[in-house]
Amino acid sequence: ERISERYIHPASSRVYNLSYNPPLVPGIDNETGEPLVQREDDKPETVRRRLEAYEKVTSPLVDYYSRLGVLKTFSGTESDVIYPKVKKWLSSKL
Repeated sequence: ERISERYIHPASSRVYNLSYNPPLVPGIDNETGEPLVQREDDKPETVRRRLEAYEKVTSPLVDYYSRLGVLKTFSGTESDVIYPKVKKWLSSKL
């Protein structure tokens, strides 16, 4: 959902998200007033296909590392929140 709600201003590469960083006017860049676009790879049908492929490929790996007892799961919706947790955990393992 997070990816499929992403829109960009092509000229500046500014990124908006309809859930947590929406533009002030729907579909319009806050700074220039120009239209925002949704990248082809962010469209819901493309995201759905990517997630299906991801699940097919990664599910066996998740099962494998889970059985070894070395799998760590992190939950969240924003990279700024998740990354510090991942970094802290990895630092404790290295």
